[in-house]
Amino acid sequence: MPTPTHEEARAAADALARRIGWGKTVLFSLLPLALLLAALEGAARLAERGRPPLPADPGLGFNPDSRLFVPSPEEPGVLITNPDKAASFKEQRFLMPKPDRHFRIFMLGGSSVNYIDLELTLLAWELTLRYPGACRVEIINCGGLAYGSHRLVAIAAEVMHYEPDLILIYSGHNEFEELEQFQAARIAYLPLQRVLGRFALYRFERDRAALWRIAAAQRDRNRRILENPEADYMSGARHVYTPEEVADRMRQYERNLSIILSLCRDHGVPVIIGTMASNLWKPGLATEAMREEVQALYAQGRHAEGMALARQLLRDHGRHQASDTENGIIRALAERYRIPIADVESAVITAEPHGIPGETLFSDHCHLNQAGNQILIRAYAGQIISLLDAPCRP
Repeated sequence: MPTPTHEEARAAADALARRIGWGKTVLFSLLPLALLLAALEGAARLAERGRPPLPADPGLGFNPDSRLFVPSPEEPGVLITNPDKAASFKEQRFLMPKPDRHFRIFMLGGSSVNYIDLELTLLAWELTLRYPGACRVEIINCGGLAYGSHRLVAIAAEVMHYEPDLILIYSGHNEFEELEQFQAARIAYLPLQRVLGRFALYRFERDRAALWRIAAAQRDRNRRILENPEADYMSGARHVYTPEEVADRMRQYERNLSIILSLCRDHGVPVIIGTMASNLWKPGLATEAMREEVQALYAQGRHAEGMALARQLLRDHGRHQASDTENGIIRALAERYRIPIADVESAVITAEPHGIPGETLFSDHCHLNQAGNQILIRAYAGQIISLLDAPCRP
């Protein structure tokens, strides 16, 4: 049998393609790829049985349909922290509707609130024991890691539906961090993220990439610490903010807090807002040179000058901790809305050996240590008791 020439083979292939159609030809060509992807998807789903995917929150709380609390699938009448937000919030649960004689408190803020979950639980027990048989106090922790005032507006609006008796606010450290979070959220791609999130293969690759970035950042931080153990690696933002950008962000901060306070006023919910305790002993300044300038003054015993310089440098630059500007806004809004202040800043200053916040009561640039957190709790407790005495008195 004669061997067909190249031209004859090409003609035969074209004839076959015409008979089955180009669409089917393309389909058959893609079939091996589809089978490979299906096999990988199946393998990824099997892998998730042993290693569940990491919690993922598409939109990072910037999307309008974001919800912090959702109905429990196992307990009717119970709301729980949205599992999608498990990486940013403590697990909470509460009854809806609210039982009689319950005094329900929500505390809004960033990681400084997130980290005091145990202290808030103990405070709720303490307050309940203060009014035996008359009132059960519950404090629901709404502190989100890296959450600033922008996303707290949405949370405040949400919790108004959960029969709050009191709102506590401690927020001001994350205003510039939240701008970076917004860029990372990529809201424009949210629909695509949600579609892809249904596939185990995408979740596997997403989690591996996230873990790799975290490990790489930790390795880089450890390397720099070994090179210079005295350097402050919490300082400085990736973006150098102009004075105009700093001023604009502070206007947004004031606007966001005003919205929250107006929401509470319109719903008849009392509010206690706290001033922000910020580390001025080792502040997270924009550059290492700024930090060294402040530390040099402290080393010379010129404490008042060092603290004044730290306050000025924080005010004038982008920061990952609150400054006098944030506290000035808090005090002005408290006066405007006639709400009590838990003066955490003043209480911390009073407790420090030289009156410089950060000398003994902070674990980093903005987070209080255990002793500092007790001061924060007591600052709020005094104001809470004055509000509880009337509704919870036997």
